Amino acid sequence: MAVLEAPASTTRKGDRISISISVQISCTDLAGVHFSGVVQTVNVSRNGCCLLLKQSLAPGQKIYLQRIGSGEEAVGRVVGQTGIRPEGNLYGVEVLNPGENFWGIRFPPQKELEEGTVRVLLKCSACQNCEETALNEVDLSVFQITHRLTRKCQACSASTVWETVPDKTGAAGAQNEPHVTGKRPEKRKHPRVNMRTVGCVGPAGPRADVVDVVNVSRGGVCFRSSRIYPEDTWIQVAVPYTPGAANIFVAGRIVRSRKMSLSVTEYGVEYVKT
Repeated sequence: MAVLEAPASTTRKGDRISISISVQISCTDLAGVHFSGVVQTVNVSRNGCCLLLKQSLAPGQKIYLQRIGSGEEAVGRVVGQTGIRPEGNLYGVEVLNPGENFWGIRFPPQKELEEGTVRVLLKCSACQNCEETALNEVDLSVFQITHRLTRKCQACSASTVWETVPDKTGAAGAQNEPHVTGKRPEKRKHPRVNMRTVGCVGPAGPRADVVDVVNVSRGGVCFRSSRIYPEDTWIQVAVPYTPGAANIFVAGRIVRSRKMSLSVTEYGVEYVKT
């Protein structure tokens, strides 16, 4: 069965981290039958998550969540179905009363994120504390070579080595039918950093597009792809992208496109505040 997923929402709050976290849920299905069990997240954010369920749920209904291993509890609201996979249905869930450490991930203030060039999810090698981390140009250049950083941990108050967080959520590419796009002058508000690296246009999954990144800035990213994205299209993009790790997808909008060859197009993406 084909994998169908909805495009990124323009009203979602915060960045999505593609990570599989075990959650005990309790709710009722469309037939009014109560059920409970352990399911996996497809991604999480500061205010919600995407769950993969075999049951069918109704938009607006409550769902009770408990993170396995920590006992942290929260009440969620089903926003709606976002897709279908062979394993079940994908549902977007807003967490109504998330605790500071409900997902076991520290989410930094929005201002701190805006000052960084890219975002990655890192884990302290000493205490296993996880943080969404905004990297500046220097941090990024080091991370691209070593895939780790040395920084102070707020949890254990020590300078430790931080590495990417492994994840079972994968992303494989697929091909779209090409068509012609126009061009629009690009207005740059932030200096660009030339950085040959790999990115991913999501959401993560079989339809994800692994792309070549040309440069990055605080305001956006430039990448090249064999797929066609019309200008003004909303996308989710992870830069840098590490296969097998928990990647952070940021909302963006295609603001320009340029044909590089018969099969490759270069795109300029402006990050969108969510």
